[in-house]
Amino acid sequence: MHIQNNTGQMYMKSETIGTVRLYISKQADCAPQTLGEDDRQLQQIVQNYREDEYHSQITLCKNWTVMYQLAESRANIIEWLEIPRYAKVLEIGAGCGTITSALRKKGAGLTCQDENLHYCRLNAIRQDRSSAREAGSRELTIYAGPFEECEAQFADDYDVIVCMDALLTEEKAQTLLASLRRHLKPEGMLVLAAKNKFGLKYWAGNREPHTDQYFAGLENAGVRLYSGKRLQQLLEQTGFDSQECYYPYPDERFALEIYSDRHLPKKGDLNYNIVNYEGDRFLLFDEQKVFDSIIEEGQFPFFANAYLFLAGAKGRAQLKQETVYVRYATDRGREHAVCTQITEHAVYKRPMYAEGTAHIRHLYEAYEKLEKQYGQTKLKFNRCAWAAGLSGQNRLPLDAAGKDESDSREEHECLRFELLYAHTLQEQVEQAVAQGELKKVFDILHRMMQYIRNGSGQTPFQMTEGFQKVFGSIPDVQALEGTACSDPADIDLILPNIFIGEDGTWQVIDYEWTFFFPVPRNFIIYRTLFFLNHENPRLEALSMEHLLKLAEIAPKEAAVYAQMEQAFQQYVAGGLIPYREMVNLLGRRFIDIVQLQQDYDRIAAQNELLKGQGIWKAARKIKRKLTGN
Repeated sequence: MHIQNNTGQMYMKSETIGTVRLYISKQADCAPQTLGEDDRQLQQIVQNYREDEYHSQITLCKNWTVMYQLAESRANIIEWLEIPRYAKVLEIGAGCGTITSALRKKGAGLTCQDENLHYCRLNAIRQDRSSAREAGSRELTIYAGPFEECEAQFADDYDVIVCMDALLTEEKAQTLLASLRRHLKPEGMLVLAAKNKFGLKYWAGNREPHTDQYFAGLENAGVRLYSGKRLQQLLEQTGFDSQECYYPYPDERFALEIYSDRHLPKKGDLNYNIVNYEGDRFLLFDEQKVFDSIIEEGQFPFFANAYLFLAGAKGRAQLKQETVYVRYATDRGREHAVCTQITEHAVYKRPMYAEGTAHIRHLYEAYEKLEKQYGQTKLKFNRCAWAAGLSGQNRLPLDAAGKDESDSREEHECLRFELLYAHTLQEQVEQAVAQGELKKVFDILHRMMQYIRNGSGQTPFQMTEGFQKVFGSIPDVQALEGTACSDPADIDLILPNIFIGEDGTWQVIDYEWTFFFPVPRNFIIYRTLFFLNHENPRLEALSMEHLLKLAEIAPKEAAVYAQMEQAFQQYVAGGLIPYREMVNLLGRRFIDIVQLQQDYDRIAAQNELLKGQGIWKAARKIKRKLTGN
């Protein structure tokens, strides 16, 4: 079948894949269709597996292209957006459909475009197989071919246009943005993600992605990247006078957090920076420490690795989202994956998938039990209550008539927490360490240990079924006999999770990992000490040996807790390898420039010693014979 324009000339071919209509431009149709290894792996996964099985297949493939095209967490950058159900959406550069799936779960009527015909076909297969189709989401049409060849088929009344990282050259960027503006309703919204040419990761030793060269974006060499200021100018020049900027971190590809000018990162927040999935990199400095300096100077927006712009015509008030900050905990098993969103008035926590509703119910129950357990202390827990959630968020499946299939309260709601304005214990400890006031650090630790050891609910250790499920079978279980345990047990009483109230009260803001079986109280303390040591590995006073003595935890007992922590991390991951570990799985290296300098100095010093022994002369003589020089 072909589509004809108004002159009767045939210029697009069409085919149907399940329930999806695919239109193919002449250029896409004529392009070579030989599949490479990456394409074959993508096809094999999409044709044979469900979306909730992609993660395990990605880790088996160990292929960057497969990871980029199929990983569900790529959609984090738009998953949180308040897009009305039944909005009419155009997606530019859809690839194999990860963001397409997220938009369909919002109930959008969707038109997609991508230059790669193979990717378009895989997107169609993926969407036809997906639960979004079964949920009754609206129609989907895909166009394969360059934007210029497909544009004539696009409507002029889209509510939302999504454009992910498609601005490559100055001229094409202006042309593309001007075209997208024409296809939006007057009150429509453009969602534009782009890399920042001045992103800290490029200064720190990551290659510029389009040229695979170091510092290419900084030097304006090759494909153009843009600064935040230049993106604002481009949007204004093409009719997008209203803009709201967000900052996906670590970047726009697999955003774990999304900041805004209403909620910028604090010192210590940006600690996940080794994300060179696509290739090797240099390590020129400690990015976390440099980010801390940048944050202290108020320069984070300039050095953010990527931008997410929401743009529209002048006066488009709806651009400003309720959410000022979002955090995704998606490097977990689906039953534990959650999204935390902060608005100007409250904090919301919701499950990412239907499998996670039990986890949210468990969290509410934990709040009720912990309040009683620590009721006689100054350790309080941030109040939570069931809430209707934020507007425009994903819901569970709808039937064809658009009615909710389930009336279960928990499946439709999320938890709402109070928004606290206070400093964390982590901040207080960092300040004390920086000023050399370690007595303050130890005073905080002693107070924490007192709360943990004096709370009610003390019980002797038992190797319960629940304990084994979370912490595994402990070979040296005798080391835990006689240890005092808590039940319930919040094992995440770590410094960043505790705020300090004006009256000196400690407020626990996150008690997600609370278990309803006996867990050694010393293990809860051990985790606090472990993470404190991890943040200060070179400080002798905060070495694990010293901290364990302070807590009166014997080495043999601590060894058991180390095993428990490892098993707990595996439990959280749900048997999957977290994407944050894919850098290692893909075999990517980071080359420490400081270590290279030290190695060079050591070798140079050795060579100087060898000179006096005649070996240096012999080596040069051999070299001349081999090279003729």
